[in-house]
Amino acid sequence: MEISEEVIDGIRELITIGVGHSAGMINELTKAHVTLTVPEVRIFDINHQTALSALDVTDPDESSQVILSFSGEYTGSLSLIIPYKSAIHLVILLTGEEGSPDEMDALRVETLIEVGNVVISSVMSSFSILLSSPLTFLYPVYRIGKWVENSLIINSHPKLGILARTKFQIQDREIEGFLFFSITSESFDSMQQTILEIMEKGL
Repeated sequence: MEISEEVIDGIRELITIGVGHSAGMINELTKAHVTLTVPEVRIFDINHQTALSALDVTDPDESSQVILSFSGEYTGSLSLIIPYKSAIHLVILLTGEEGSPDEMDALRVETLIEVGNVVISSVMSSFSILLSSPLTFLYPVYRIGKWVENSLIINSHPKLGILARTKFQIQDREIEGFLFFSITSESFDSMQQTILEIMEKGL
């Protein structure tokens, strides 16, 4: 799939702006210093194999995902994906709580939904500069399991994937996760065209 570096850079910049804003909001919520970065972005025709090979990642049996579906000028979903072990570390770092597996599972769901809502909302807000009309959003969904399968279940239309590796730096620990856009080909064509037009105008 041929995509210009300008478009990839534009998408990376929009995601970076969004996660930067979300880091500030998480700082306020947790009173802990949080830095989020987006070092890598890949765009690909989505199926199980291309999604898994895009950033040389695996699809573990259990990862935590907060998924927001949207429709309108763009149709698809955006997921924040954090593998199980990283999710537990993130909960402990953000809440200062450690407990039994059942207690940790409850804390994990509550904490990751809150973090996921903040990150996803901030990234979608960043992308709103590309839109000429508002989007319709469904309520965020929390899922556990293989994230590629969950994303394919949520969206049954032909689609492209935008996978961004994200790094949470909290105090002295680094936790890795992923932001995953799953969108229709028509949505990506519109996004790509708008990014090129903005760049041509020098905005």
